[in-house]
Amino acid sequence: MVERLAASPFGWLKRWAARKAADRSMHWAALKAGGDDPYVLARLGLHPLAIDYPARDAAARTGRNLATAALGRADAEARAALAALPAAKRRLAARLLALHDPEAALALLPDADGEAAAACLLALGRIDEAASRLTEGAGDSREAAAIRAHVATTLGDHAKARIALGAMFTIDGLCAPLIDSDQPFTIDDLGGTADAVGEGPKISVVIPYHDAAATLETAVGSLTRQSWRNLEILLVDDRSTDDGPAIARRLAEADGRIVGLANERTPGVYGARNSAVAAATGDFITFLDADDWSPVERIERQLRGLGSHAVGIANHIRMDEAGRPVAPRIFPIVRPVPITMFLRRDTLVAAGPFEEVQTGADSEMFARLEMLHGKTAVCRDPAVLLVARWRSGSLSREREGGLLGRERYAYRADWMFRHAGLEAPRLPVEPDAA
Repeated sequence: MVERLAASPFGWLKRWAARKAADRSMHWAALKAGGDDPYVLARLGLHPLAIDYPARDAAARTGRNLATAALGRADAEARAALAALPAAKRRLAARLLALHDPEAALALLPDADGEAAAACLLALGRIDEAASRLTEGAGDSREAAAIRAHVATTLGDHAKARIALGAMFTIDGLCAPLIDSDQPFTIDDLGGTADAVGEGPKISVVIPYHDAAATLETAVGSLTRQSWRNLEILLVDDRSTDDGPAIARRLAEADGRIVGLANERTPGVYGARNSAVAAATGDFITFLDADDWSPVERIERQLRGLGSHAVGIANHIRMDEAGRPVAPRIFPIVRPVPITMFLRRDTLVAAGPFEEVQTGADSEMFARLEMLHGKTAVCRDPAVLLVARWRSGSLSREREGGLLGRERYAYRADWMFRHAGLEAPRLPVEPDAA
């Protein structure tokens, strides 16, 4: 319905429909009718473009203010306007602003949002206040459990942290990944057991790796222990220069389900994924990075949940070197991630290959699948089915910063406008680049 209304000849109706489509992340419909609307562009995460167009009404001004918050450029007037928004929009503004100014984000949050407030307080280093705010406002949820694990680890109470982290999984019927102990832990200590399922369709799991000798065994181990036994684990060497290929060969010798491949396409994770998809023999396919970990029930759960849906996706967290759940963008800590996409191999092949760019192509692929099959064709599992390794201050942090970088924004605009059958406008020149 929204897509049809976006094609209306009446300007006001097109604008309304475009904004509704943007609120639902239907970029292919929203941009056709609102490619120059600051509200549409901001809601689609195209913030540099949102501030480059004039705001002709209140909603457009809200879009510009949201974009300035996301870019770290919100002045006092913009922040005052954001503070006057309804609660749901204030929370959105706080989420966008938090990366740049957690204190200002905290001031925007509705009083009842104890979890988001606690996450902002963690980012400010106010651990005791975060613990207090969480106790006052948050009940039993994945997000609350993740924050409690962060607080306990920071305070050195590793026994309590293990219990809290376990609760984040057991909420969804998954096994706790850590044994009871008062010892510190990292992602490499995560484990778990589940009853084996011996029969069923073959599922291909793709793990590209480049110089991943230090992490590859943890990632692969989380797959070889899966309850779903009929797996094909494709390890794709992307021109490694360390001992990763030797480790991959050793793992393949120990488990016949593991297949070693080389990336014969464009260097990078997406060329490696395309190499593996071409070689995969499973009925279904999913992905894992070489420094990540998945709970032992992940594959079985995603297969059973997929049903007649076109694609499934699940939540994840990041975990830093100290074992603390973190969110580079402050909150929420528990959030969906495209790498967990689970689908029939034929569905992926029909959609076409991953675009072989440096970063961001998993988001493009997931959006492409949504556009092709419809948002109702997506199975969204709220469980945490992936833990990603987060190295503070290292290359991974720089890459996360790329979420807000010019190249990342340019690529996001490019594929969104292409999906809508349009040519993307050029990003405005940054003041310091002029």
